[in-house]
Amino acid sequence: MSTKNARRQIKRIPKRTTLLQKLAYIVRPFVVYMLVKTAAMLFLAIAIPAFPIAGIAMWVEHNVLLLNAVVNGVASLIAVGVLLKDFLIEASTIGEIDIDKGVFTQFLTFIKMDLLEKKTAHKIMRLALCILLGITASLALNIGIELAAQVFPSDKNMFGSERYETVESIQYSVSIGLGIVLYGIISPIVEEIVFRGVLYNRIRKFYSMKLAVVFSALLFGFFHANLPQFLYGTLMGGLMAVCYGYIGCFAAPVLMHMSANLFIFLVSGFTEWTSFLMTPVWCVFFTLVSIGILLFQIKYSD
Repeated sequence: MSTKNARRQIKRIPKRTTLLQKLAYIVRPFVVYMLVKTAAMLFLAIAIPAFPIAGIAMWVEHNVLLLNAVVNGVASLIAVGVLLKDFLIEASTIGEIDIDKGVFTQFLTFIKMDLLEKKTAHKIMRLALCILLGITASLALNIGIELAAQVFPSDKNMFGSERYETVESIQYSVSIGLGIVLYGIISPIVEEIVFRGVLYNRIRKFYSMKLAVVFSALLFGFFHANLPQFLYGTLMGGLMAVCYGYIGCFAAPVLMHMSANLFIFLVSGFTEWTSFLMTPVWCVFFTLVSIGILLFQIKYSD
Protein backbone atom coordinates (compact mmCIF):
# COMPACT_ATOMS: atom_id res chain seq x y z
CA MET A 1 0.00 0.00 0.00
CA SER A 2 1.41 3.40 -0.93
CA THR A 3 2.20 6.07 1.62
CA LYS A 4 -0.39 8.34 0.06
CA ASN A 5 -3.18 5.79 0.41
CA ALA A 6 -2.08 4.80 3.90
CA ARG A 7 -2.55 8.21 5.43
CA ARG A 8 -5.74 9.03 7.27
CA GLN A 9 -8.50 9.00 4.68
CA ILE A 10 -10.50 12.12 5.47
CA LYS A 11 -13.44 13.04 3.30
CA ARG A 12 -13.32 16.73 2.53
CA ILE A 13 -16.48 18.79 2.57
CA PRO A 14 -17.26 20.31 -0.86
CA LYS A 15 -16.43 24.01 -1.10
CA ARG A 16 -20.00 25.18 -0.84
CA THR A 17 -19.39 27.29 2.27
CA THR A 18 -17.86 30.74 2.55
CA LEU A 19 -14.51 31.41 4.20
CA LEU A 20 -16.21 32.94 7.24
CA GLN A 21 -18.47 29.91 7.61
CA LYS A 22 -15.46 27.61 7.46
CA LEU A 23 -13.58 29.65 10.06
CA ALA A 24 -16.62 29.70 12.34
CA TYR A 25 -16.99 25.93 12.02
CA ILE A 26 -13.29 25.36 12.73
CA VAL A 27 -12.81 27.82 15.59
CA ARG A 28 -16.14 27.35 17.40
CA PRO A 29 -14.97 24.39 19.55
CA PHE A 30 -11.89 26.35 20.65
CA VAL A 31 -14.01 29.36 21.64
CA VAL A 32 -16.49 27.15 23.49
CA TYR A 33 -13.67 25.39 25.32
CA MET A 34 -12.08 28.68 26.41
CA LEU A 35 -15.40 30.18 27.55
CA VAL A 36 -16.38 27.12 29.57
CA LYS A 37 -12.90 26.79 31.07
CA THR A 38 -12.80 30.47 32.06
CA ALA A 39 -16.27 30.26 33.61
CA ALA A 40 -15.30 27.11 35.53
CA MET A 41 -12.10 28.73 36.81
CA LEU A 42 -13.99 31.81 38.00
CA PHE A 43 -16.61 29.67 39.72
CA LEU A 44 -14.01 27.52 41.48
CA ALA A 45 -11.93 30.56 42.47
CA ILE A 46 -14.99 32.06 44.16
CA ALA A 47 -16.51 28.86 45.54
CA ILE A 48 -13.44 27.27 47.17
CA PRO A 49 -12.63 30.14 49.59
CA ALA A 50 -16.34 30.27 50.48
CA PHE A 51 -16.47 26.66 51.70
CA PRO A 52 -17.76 26.48 55.31
CA ILE A 53 -14.48 25.02 56.58
CA ALA A 54 -12.52 26.61 59.39
CA GLY A 55 -9.31 28.21 58.15
CA ILE A 56 -10.09 27.75 54.45
CA ALA A 57 -9.48 31.43 53.64
CA MET A 58 -6.05 31.38 55.27
CA TRP A 59 -5.15 28.09 53.55
CA VAL A 60 -6.11 29.55 50.18
CA GLU A 61 -4.02 32.65 50.87
CA HIS A 62 -0.93 30.55 51.64
CA ASN A 63 -1.43 28.13 48.73
CA VAL A 64 -2.41 30.44 45.88
CA LEU A 65 -0.05 28.94 43.29
CA LEU A 66 -0.96 25.35 44.17
CA LEU A 67 -4.66 26.19 44.06
CA ASN A 68 -4.27 27.91 40.68
CA ALA A 69 -2.65 24.79 39.24
CA VAL A 70 -5.40 22.48 40.55
CA VAL A 71 -8.22 24.83 39.53
CA ASN A 72 -6.78 25.07 36.03
CA GLY A 73 -6.65 21.28 35.74
CA VAL A 74 -10.20 20.76 37.03
CA ALA A 75 -11.56 23.55 34.81
CA SER A 76 -9.84 21.97 31.79
CA LEU A 77 -11.57 18.65 32.47
CA ILE A 78 -14.94 20.37 32.81
CA ALA A 79 -14.45 22.31 29.58
CA VAL A 80 -13.23 19.38 27.50
CA GLY A 81 -16.28 17.40 28.58
CA VAL A 82 -18.35 19.77 26.47
CA LEU A 83 -16.27 18.86 23.39
CA LEU A 84 -16.20 15.06 23.79
CA LYS A 85 -19.08 14.55 21.36
CA ASP A 86 -17.39 16.76 18.75
CA PHE A 87 -14.15 14.86 19.31
CA LEU A 88 -15.80 11.49 18.72
CA ILE A 89 -17.37 12.73 15.50
CA GLU A 90 -14.18 14.32 14.17
CA ALA A 91 -11.53 11.84 15.30
CA SER A 92 -13.26 8.47 15.15
CA THR A 93 -12.24 6.27 12.21
CA ILE A 94 -13.81 3.06 13.50
CA GLY A 95 -17.33 3.50 12.19
CA GLU A 96 -20.53 4.99 13.52
CA ILE A 97 -20.83 6.22 17.08
CA ASP A 98 -23.15 4.12 19.23
CA ILE A 99 -25.76 6.67 20.27
CA ASP A 100 -27.20 4.24 22.82
CA LYS A 101 -24.09 4.69 24.97
CA GLY A 102 -23.10 7.75 26.96
CA VAL A 103 -20.50 10.11 25.53
CA PHE A 104 -17.89 9.17 28.13
CA THR A 105 -18.40 5.45 27.46
CA GLN A 106 -18.03 6.11 23.74
CA PHE A 107 -14.82 8.02 24.46
CA LEU A 108 -13.36 5.12 26.45
CA THR A 109 -14.28 2.74 23.63
CA PHE A 110 -12.53 5.01 21.14
CA ILE A 111 -9.36 5.15 23.27
CA LYS A 112 -9.37 1.36 23.66
CA MET A 113 -9.74 0.74 19.93
CA ASP A 114 -7.26 3.48 19.01
CA LEU A 115 -4.59 1.89 21.19
CA LEU A 116 -5.34 -1.82 20.91
CA GLU A 117 -6.87 -2.41 17.47
CA LYS A 118 -4.36 -3.42 14.78
CA LYS A 119 -1.51 -3.34 17.27
CA THR A 120 1.62 -4.35 15.37
CA ALA A 121 5.32 -4.19 16.12
CA HIS A 122 5.62 -1.41 13.54
CA LYS A 123 2.90 0.65 15.21
CA ILE A 124 4.38 0.10 18.68
CA MET A 125 7.79 1.21 17.44
CA ARG A 126 6.35 4.36 15.89
CA LEU A 127 4.48 5.24 19.08
CA ALA A 128 7.69 4.68 21.05
CA LEU A 129 9.44 7.07 18.67
CA CYS A 130 6.71 9.63 19.37
CA ILE A 131 7.61 9.41 23.06
CA LEU A 132 11.29 9.92 22.23
CA LEU A 133 10.45 12.80 19.87
CA GLY A 134 8.52 14.51 22.65
CA ILE A 135 11.63 14.44 24.84
CA THR A 136 14.19 15.49 22.22
CA ALA A 137 12.02 18.22 20.66
CA SER A 138 11.06 19.70 24.04
CA LEU A 139 14.72 19.79 25.03
CA ALA A 140 15.78 21.41 21.75
CA LEU A 141 13.08 24.08 21.96
CA ASN A 142 13.55 24.84 25.66
CA ILE A 143 17.32 25.15 25.25
CA GLY A 144 16.88 27.29 22.14
CA ILE A 145 14.42 29.66 23.81
CA GLU A 146 16.63 29.93 26.90
CA LEU A 147 19.70 30.71 24.79
CA ALA A 148 17.74 33.30 22.80
CA ALA A 149 16.60 34.93 26.04
CA GLN A 150 20.21 35.31 27.16
CA VAL A 151 21.01 37.40 24.08
CA PHE A 152 18.78 40.25 25.23
CA PRO A 153 19.33 42.49 28.29
CA SER A 154 16.99 41.63 31.14
CA ASP A 155 15.08 44.91 30.89
CA LYS A 156 14.41 44.35 27.17
CA ASN A 157 14.04 40.62 27.18
CA MET A 158 11.03 39.83 25.00
CA PHE A 159 11.29 36.18 26.04
CA GLY A 160 11.02 36.85 29.77
CA SER A 161 7.44 38.10 29.97
CA GLU A 162 5.72 38.44 33.33
CA ARG A 163 2.97 36.15 32.08
CA TYR A 164 5.51 33.41 31.32
CA GLU A 165 7.18 33.79 34.72
CA THR A 166 3.78 33.56 36.43
CA VAL A 167 2.85 30.41 34.52
CA GLU A 168 6.23 28.86 35.29
CA SER A 169 5.93 29.62 39.02
CA ILE A 170 2.46 28.02 39.10
CA GLN A 171 3.63 24.90 37.28
CA TYR A 172 6.54 24.25 39.62
CA SER A 173 4.63 25.02 42.82
CA VAL A 174 3.08 21.54 42.97
CA SER A 175 4.52 18.27 44.26
CA ILE A 176 6.02 15.75 41.85
CA GLY A 177 3.02 13.42 42.17
CA LEU A 178 0.46 16.14 41.53
CA GLY A 179 2.59 17.56 38.72
CA ILE A 180 2.65 14.17 36.99
CA VAL A 181 -1.16 14.01 37.15
CA LEU A 182 -1.75 17.62 36.07
CA TYR A 183 0.96 18.06 33.43
CA GLY A 184 1.71 14.49 32.44
CA ILE A 185 -1.84 13.15 32.14
CA ILE A 186 -4.64 15.73 32.32
CA SER A 187 -3.07 18.55 30.31
CA PRO A 188 -1.85 16.42 27.36
CA ILE A 189 -5.11 14.49 27.00
CA VAL A 190 -7.29 17.60 27.25
CA GLU A 191 -5.20 19.70 24.88
CA GLU A 192 -4.85 16.91 22.31
CA ILE A 193 -8.61 16.39 22.28
CA VAL A 194 -9.12 20.10 21.60
CA PHE A 195 -6.29 20.90 19.18
CA ARG A 196 -5.56 17.69 17.30
CA GLY A 197 -8.71 15.67 17.89
CA VAL A 198 -11.19 18.44 17.04
CA LEU A 199 -9.50 21.48 15.48
CA TYR A 200 -6.96 19.66 13.29
CA ASN A 201 -9.58 17.24 11.98
CA ARG A 202 -12.03 20.05 11.25
CA ILE A 203 -9.40 21.98 9.30
CA ARG A 204 -8.57 18.81 7.32
CA LYS A 205 -12.15 18.67 6.08
CA PHE A 206 -11.56 21.84 4.08
CA TYR A 207 -7.81 22.13 3.56
CA SER A 208 -4.63 20.15 2.98
CA MET A 209 -2.66 18.41 5.69
CA LYS A 210 0.05 21.09 5.53
CA LEU A 211 -2.43 23.89 6.21
CA ALA A 212 -4.11 21.86 8.94
CA VAL A 213 -0.74 21.35 10.64
CA VAL A 214 0.13 25.05 10.45
CA PHE A 215 -3.25 26.45 11.50
CA SER A 216 -3.79 24.02 14.39
CA ALA A 217 -0.22 24.64 15.59
CA LEU A 218 -0.73 28.43 15.54
CA LEU A 219 -3.94 28.08 17.56
CA PHE A 220 -2.10 25.84 20.01
CA GLY A 221 0.65 28.44 20.38
CA PHE A 222 -1.87 31.27 20.77
CA PHE A 223 -3.59 29.27 23.52
CA HIS A 224 -0.48 29.59 25.71
CA ALA A 225 -0.73 33.42 25.73
CA ASN A 226 2.93 34.47 26.10
CA LEU A 227 5.81 34.69 23.63
CA PRO A 228 8.09 31.88 24.92
CA GLN A 229 5.23 29.41 25.18
CA PHE A 230 3.72 30.64 21.90
CA LEU A 231 6.94 29.73 20.09
CA TYR A 232 7.28 26.45 21.98
CA GLY A 233 3.60 25.56 21.61
CA THR A 234 3.44 26.39 17.91
CA LEU A 235 6.48 24.29 17.01
CA MET A 236 5.55 21.37 19.27
CA GLY A 237 1.96 21.58 18.07
CA GLY A 238 3.16 21.30 14.49
CA LEU A 239 5.26 18.23 15.29
CA MET A 240 2.39 16.54 17.11
CA ALA A 241 0.00 17.27 14.24
CA VAL A 242 2.46 15.79 11.72
CA CYS A 243 2.81 12.61 13.79
CA TYR A 244 -0.96 12.38 14.11
CA GLY A 245 -1.47 12.89 10.39
CA TYR A 246 1.10 10.33 9.25
CA ILE A 247 0.57 7.67 11.91
CA GLY A 248 -3.22 8.01 11.95
CA CYS A 249 -3.46 7.15 15.63
CA PHE A 250 -4.66 9.61 18.27
CA ALA A 251 -2.31 8.01 20.79
CA ALA A 252 0.66 9.39 18.80
CA PRO A 253 0.27 13.10 19.70
CA VAL A 254 -0.98 12.25 23.19
CA LEU A 255 2.11 10.16 24.02
CA MET A 256 4.41 12.77 22.50
CA HIS A 257 2.72 15.52 24.52
CA MET A 258 2.88 13.48 27.72
CA SER A 259 6.57 12.67 27.35
CA ALA A 260 7.47 16.29 26.59
CA ASN A 261 5.56 17.68 29.57
CA LEU A 262 6.72 15.01 31.99
CA PHE A 263 10.37 15.13 31.03
CA ILE A 264 10.65 18.93 31.25
CA PHE A 265 8.70 19.01 34.52
CA LEU A 266 10.86 16.32 36.13
CA VAL A 267 14.26 17.41 34.80
CA SER A 268 13.72 21.03 35.85
CA GLY A 269 14.40 20.01 39.44
CA PHE A 270 17.96 18.96 38.58
CA THR A 271 19.73 22.30 38.19
CA GLU A 272 23.12 20.72 37.46
CA TRP A 273 21.71 18.81 34.50
CA THR A 274 19.79 21.79 33.15
CA SER A 275 22.88 24.00 33.39
CA PHE A 276 24.94 21.34 31.61
CA LEU A 277 22.46 21.12 28.74
CA MET A 278 22.07 24.88 28.17
CA THR A 279 24.59 25.10 25.34
CA PRO A 280 24.25 25.55 21.56
CA VAL A 281 25.86 22.13 21.01
CA TRP A 282 23.10 20.30 22.85
CA CYS A 283 20.44 22.43 21.15
CA VAL A 284 21.78 21.41 17.73
CA PHE A 285 22.14 17.77 18.81
CA PHE A 286 18.55 17.43 20.05
CA THR A 287 17.28 19.33 17.01
CA LEU A 288 19.01 16.93 14.61
CA VAL A 289 17.75 13.88 16.51
CA SER A 290 14.21 15.30 16.42
CA ILE A 291 14.44 15.94 12.68
CA GLY A 292 15.69 12.39 12.12
CA ILE A 293 12.79 10.88 14.07
CA LEU A 294 10.26 13.08 12.28
CA LEU A 295 11.61 12.15 8.84
CA PHE A 296 11.44 8.47 9.79
CA GLN A 297 7.80 8.85 10.84
CA ILE A 298 6.96 10.53 7.54
CA LYS A 299 8.89 8.15 5.29
CA TYR A 300 7.70 4.92 6.88
CA SER A 301 4.00 5.66 7.14
CA ASP A 302 1.80 2.59 7.22
